[in-house]
Amino acid sequence: MTAPVYLPPDAFGGINPPDLDLAADYLELKAALSPAGQSYSADIVNALGLNAEAEFEDVHEEIETREAVATGAVTTIGLRQRVLGRAYPFVTDEPGSTVCFVADEPDLGQAAYLVSLILSNLRAITPLLGSELHPSKDEVRALREYFQYFATAALAAEVGGPAWSFGFPRPDGSGFLAKLSEIWSDLKDGAVDPHPSAPASPKDDKVDIFAWREQTDGLPGFLLAVAQVATGGDWKDKPIRDQVKEVFPKRWFSPIPVTGWVAYHVVPFARPEEKFRDDVLVLGNVMHRIRVPKRVLEAETLIGQGLAIEAFDQLRVAADWVAKYFKDAKGQP
Repeated sequence: MTAPVYLPPDAFGGINPPDLDLAADYLELKAALSPAGQSYSADIVNALGLNAEAEFEDVHEEIETREAVATGAVTTIGLRQRVLGRAYPFVTDEPGSTVCFVADEPDLGQAAYLVSLILSNLRAITPLLGSELHPSKDEVRALREYFQYFATAALAAEVGGPAWSFGFPRPDGSGFLAKLSEIWSDLKDGAVDPHPSAPASPKDDKVDIFAWREQTDGLPGFLLAVAQVATGGDWKDKPIRDQVKEVFPKRWFSPIPVTGWVAYHVVPFARPEEKFRDDVLVLGNVMHRIRVPKRVLEAETLIGQGLAIEAFDQLRVAADWVAKYFKDAKGQP
């Protein structure tokens, strides 16, 4: 028997705006984990009533609050569905009150979304997944690696060119300088030559992905994206804009590349529109759960054109893992 998905009432009361992304995640997880593959907006109204820790002074206020959260969750899911298209692993009925899971055998875009959905709701971040549903430590480690590979594919599609998964541990097991030299054998702007003061045993020096749009003349001045992939609750405390502008090139290159490096932050979380501007202001360009899956589908086209995206073969492994996770949780063979 599947443990219920828990909706915390304290996220929907008090002076702060209700967390509608959390409410939408609740309906998505309920649908994905239901044997019937469905959830309903009324599930939110019922859950908030069952989980309520304090009585409302006015019963009408209580009902209106619960219904407003349900309506907001339906609106949020509708937005996700419109933005992501076929990369979204759910569909809704016309009023939006029923959410249906349609990714028992997910494609790579749907798998990117589902891996992100699970990572967004690990117990260190939200209480939605009960102990019977929560991935083990080894599974969490694998999920973070899978998301790194999805992020690599997404950034490749973002710039329309090859990408390398540089974050430690690297999928090919290479060392820091060996991998950096491999990448720069293609980029050719500047030369890998560490300064004597640079750290002796770097892992990735905060850079998880390199992706570039090649200029066929072989000269500097091309689109070069570098990304931090962050899956923990402290994701916003890890900006790399200054790192990739002032630190990384000056540590590891001589001569230093003259091409500008565009900083990205790739996260599995869904972010509300009213907070997203500040995310970009602090972190640089942000790719989040509502952007990554579509880019992953676009990366399949790049692979078909013969462009190299490191660890792309691992995305199907991730899709198979996430399909098995939801089937096992529902007790299906």
